[in-house]
Amino acid sequence: MFDLNIALQSVFAFTITLAILFLFLLGYTFWNRKKRKYWRIYEQKFRDHFFTLILDYVEQAEDHLSADEIIKKIGRRTKDYIFFLNLLEDLDELLDGAERQRLNNLIEHPVFLSFYKKKLAEHSTDNNIYACLYFQYTGLIDDRTLARLVVISKSSNTKLSYAATKALQSAPKLITRKNALIDFFRRDDISELMVVELLHDFDSDIPVERSDIAASLKDILIKDISTVAKSMIVRYIGHGQYYEISEFSFQYLKRLQYSGQKSMLIRSLIIALGQLQERKALPLISQHLAQQNIDVSTRLAAVKALSSIGKQEDLNSLIKFLLNAEFSIRKTIIHELVQDEDRIKLLDQFVIANLHYIRQLRKQDRTNQIKESVEKIKHIALGIQIALNHRLAQSHAK
Repeated sequence: MFDLNIALQSVFAFTITLAILFLFLLGYTFWNRKKRKYWRIYEQKFRDHFFTLILDYVEQAEDHLSADEIIKKIGRRTKDYIFFLNLLEDLDELLDGAERQRLNNLIEHPVFLSFYKKKLAEHSTDNNIYACLYFQYTGLIDDRTLARLVVISKSSNTKLSYAATKALQSAPKLITRKNALIDFFRRDDISELMVVELLHDFDSDIPVERSDIAASLKDILIKDISTVAKSMIVRYIGHGQYYEISEFSFQYLKRLQYSGQKSMLIRSLIIALGQLQERKALPLISQHLAQQNIDVSTRLAAVKALSSIGKQEDLNSLIKFLLNAEFSIRKTIIHELVQDEDRIKLLDQFVIANLHYIRQLRKQDRTNQIKESVEKIKHIALGIQIALNHRLAQSHAK
């Protein structure tokens, strides 16, 4: 009886605990929803109030307030500053000339600069990130701010480190921006999107700096950084048409021995070499296509690269893979070769040559080989027909 009472008391206590926990979670969820709703309403009212004031200021309308007078009307809460700067950024995309310059006078006002310098020095992750976003946008990075951003960029918190690294891409010196990338790319917890975003920020897109950017990308690529970072840098080189790194990319691919761990980088190099039209790479890319132990995604990339680089006389080597290629490889080769009339002629010649080969086998009474060859040619011919029909449908749709 004593044991039964203890059991009942335990069940009762456990039930009460669960009920309290449920009520707490219910109350917390309700409070969070109310809080989010409050801030949404508050932000909309905030934006409505300041939108007209800011617009009158940048357009120098009659009786407009000065920049100092507008800023004095902002509260001193962090969210007020964030809402105000978000509004300024939205307007920045719509304005140009003198109006945009006046808007920048608001964004770069000493009040904001001082505020975000303090936020950068705090130990709050959220405040640090808000400050990083401000310095990323404005580029107002003095030596003290730079030193603090470098420290934050080495944080164990990936999100914070990423925000600081992005802010450092607004620093004026290329070496500063490059070193920040190298440090971040050494991490093993970064995503492809992070790398691409940082590379986009790093690349100034100024013609006179292009050779320096190219040299920096090459320098970063040979550092001890993550495979994800290397792969995305290579893809960026190809997409950005950095022809000055084409020979280096080819030599890089030559040095790599295929493995599962390196497949992503090898695939990126093949794609980039195709985009850079590096003809020296044709034999090497063909070797990657021919090796059955290489993953299908890399071999598909090789097909597209060969199609992109190869001139008419080079495409015959691509056609030779049709007979013994698995379905996905065969399908991609056919798709690449039905894109223009000259390539279609090569496919016609291939089919005709193989039909002639089958007739020779028949004369020699080699029945087993005939059956196998007919099956292969039938599948290839069907694939060509489907690809041509698809191309015709697309042309009609246009």
